[in-house]
Amino acid sequence: MKTNVKYIALMTIAMSLIWMISDGLFMGVADPVELVLSSGALLLVSFVNVLVVAWFVNRTHLTGLGLAFRVFFLLFGVMFFMTQIGTLLFNTAIEVPVEVVGATIASGALATLSVAVLAIFYRRELGPPARWDMWVDPSRNVSKLLILAVIYMIFYFVFGYYTAWQVPELREFYSGSTEITPFWAHLWDVLRGNIALPVFQLTRGLMWAGLGYAAIVGLGNAKAWERFILVGLILSVGLATPLLLPNEFIPPEVRGGHFFELLAENFLFGMLVALFFRPRARG
Repeated sequence: MKTNVKYIALMTIAMSLIWMISDGLFMGVADPVELVLSSGALLLVSFVNVLVVAWFVNRTHLTGLGLAFRVFFLLFGVMFFMTQIGTLLFNTAIEVPVEVVGATIASGALATLSVAVLAIFYRRELGPPARWDMWVDPSRNVSKLLILAVIYMIFYFVFGYYTAWQVPELREFYSGSTEITPFWAHLWDVLRGNIALPVFQLTRGLMWAGLGYAAIVGLGNAKAWERFILVGLILSVGLATPLLLPNEFIPPEVRGGHFFELLAENFLFGMLVALFFRPRARG
């Protein structure tokens, strides 16, 4: 218990400080008052994501650099890489300067790297992990990934409409109007305006499934129910919680609408990934 508390605190502080300071440097923000005002939200977001990482570290069979790479791959991939892909896709509405996107990715890389390095020592203090006597059957992996990509695309449109799109301020932010149309009419309008969107979401679905797979094969000491919950949390918490951070580009109502959409959508999708890639006993 003491080891868990110590490293959760260390990782939270390291992630928050490095994220805040590097973001300020990359963005050219030198105002100490602004940094202090943003520190509370950063601390909260860092703490919630570190809790998920801590659970992963407690249930992984990985150690050393292999563990550090896996933690970095998952945390950075979900929190910063995948989120900024979404920003660029809808940047005609959000209007985030490209240099801000770059600064966010760079500061995120440094912040998550600190957590990944500390994870090595965290796992070491917990003691050697048990030997993993399970394996993930590689057969039909390609077909599973493709099916998951299609499911993600469906989730994207369904969750997007029935959660986020129900917020009037969000509709106005993206379309300039609070008017709402039935689902199929709305979907037709969306596809007519951006026919490449399904292909883009299929590609994102493959990426999300790949991240989930990377989490699954790293959870050698997790119980079956833990794998379902933990993969769901890994794919959703890091995606949704950055929306708790105030910014000048997205109004609070819009961020709130997306928060619940992404949390529910990706948590359920993560559980499906865990179902598709259930480990089996060796032999």
